[in-house]
Amino acid sequence: MTAFLWNLMLALLWAAMLGNVTSENLLTGFIIGFVLLALIDTQHVPSRYGTQAWNVVRLVAGVGWDVLVANVRVAYEIATPKLLTRPAIYRYDMEARTDAEITLLTLIVTFAPGTLALEVSEDRKAIYVHVMFATTREAFCQELRERVEIPLLRALR
Repeated sequence: MTAFLWNLMLALLWAAMLGNVTSENLLTGFIIGFVLLALIDTQHVPSRYGTQAWNVVRLVAGVGWDVLVANVRVAYEIATPKLLTRPAIYRYDMEARTDAEITLLTLIVTFAPGTLALEVSEDRKAIYVHVMFATTREAFCQELRERVEIPLLRALR
């Protein structure tokens, strides 16, 4: 059974022990179960559950921040009379290989205003991305790799 399912089971057990299954009791049980499972040493190997959960939190926070910044930038572009857009289409060579990794990467790229994943190459090694505010291809690829793809792969692998 995966650590997440164990965590859900511990949350339900906690709420049942309290005799009242409410969202607050389930959340408290989930947090207590998470801490316990993150600290447990299974077969003398540290549990990856805590690390993976932390990587997911960092990914969500990073994507949330990027979306906020992109929204402000696009809103400023709309509200001001001078156009600052420099649209371009870049090929991004990705490290993602599985269907889930590629799909999530393209969804995250498309989620931020000002960028749109257009197509995955036939060999599944690159995606083509339309950007509203072009920089150099190298700068775009480096930023996408550091801010999105590496945290995504850490969260999934």
